[in-house]
Amino acid sequence: MNSYFASVEQQANPFLRGKPVGVCAYLTDNGCIIASSIEAKAVGIKTGCRVRDARQLHPGVTLVQNDPPKYRSTTEKIFSILNDYTDEIEPYSIDEAFLDLSGHVSDFAEARKMAETIGHRIRTEVGEWLGASIGLSFTKFLAKLASDCTGPDSILILEKKDLPSFYSGIGLTDIWGINTRLEARLHALGIASPLDLIVYPIENLMRALGKPGYYLWASLNGQDIHRVTRPAEPKSVGHSYCVPKRTTDPVYHRKILMKLCEKTGRRLRRYEKEARGITLYWREYPVGGGNCRKQLSHGIMTSLDIFRASLRLYEQYKQRAPISMLAVTVFALHQPSRQLSLFYDPRQRARKLGGALDHLNDRYGEYTVFWGSMWATEKNALDRIGFRKTIAPSFNERGEIEFLQE
Repeated sequence: MNSYFASVEQQANPFLRGKPVGVCAYLTDNGCIIASSIEAKAVGIKTGCRVRDARQLHPGVTLVQNDPPKYRSTTEKIFSILNDYTDEIEPYSIDEAFLDLSGHVSDFAEARKMAETIGHRIRTEVGEWLGASIGLSFTKFLAKLASDCTGPDSILILEKKDLPSFYSGIGLTDIWGINTRLEARLHALGIASPLDLIVYPIENLMRALGKPGYYLWASLNGQDIHRVTRPAEPKSVGHSYCVPKRTTDPVYHRKILMKLCEKTGRRLRRYEKEARGITLYWREYPVGGGNCRKQLSHGIMTSLDIFRASLRLYEQYKQRAPISMLAVTVFALHQPSRQLSLFYDPRQRARKLGGALDHLNDRYGEYTVFWGSMWATEKNALDRIGFRKTIAPSFNERGEIEFLQE
């Protein structure tokens, strides 16, 4: 999807259409632009730009705080359309996916017609201001590369015969997976362009870059390395927060920690998992930080159990400087045991209580009921969209994709 979050905001508010719009994680001067509209990009406001810099580049820019529920609901509508054409869908991020059309189309001409239909349906059924760049090719890697290199709201087909001419028109950093640091390493090997890379001796490339070098060479040469697959179940669940009040106050940190644990616990329970490990990570201001990691003797699932385990790790940390970021992650996930205890088990009661709270918050809105230790944290650790390239959808009984909160 093109300029996705910003386009969704323009779709929701027609007065923003045709104007530079930036979607921000936070609206403070040091807040970061996480999505720019096409009009904002035209005046130099790009993803990663600071709020103060965006206002200097274009004083008339409209900046809005991100609204994750709005983007997720839009994504669900888009994916419901994709489900009509194939059941082999791999979400790559909240605004991007791979579709395997094998058996559904016989050639690229039919695939183009299907892609045009999908783009038209997105505009008519989801939003007229939402454009999509679609890449079609014979491998997953090349389809993604085609979608990256085609223009907004357009389709690009890459067949094997097209590769030499296509590679002659792009640079190394136009290829997904190659950043400026890797480009410098390739230049040191005498590789200045994608055409140099596809004919470079694979043995030398693997000696310099290892296995990633082989994957890059093979993918660019049209070898089918990775197939479209449904995402695997998560191996860990967590939440992080850049703390606005940089302090050594443990009471303040406990409030933030409880909210992080509640968010982590909510996601863990949606997956119907227990965790047997926990990690606490912190970053200090201006520099420094660390982490503590612990394997647990029993599975934890409730927000309170996660909080108690993380608090024990926090109390081991001998604080020397203000904390600027906190993160809680649980790992070693497994299905909870259904075995009932012969004796009184307080954990069973706590889990029922947690389930009741989840039900109330699902029905009446997030934080309708919350733990007292989270009091006055309404503006802390807000809901957000992660930037990781693997996301956490679930498949309902109809095989349709539903997106969970980050």
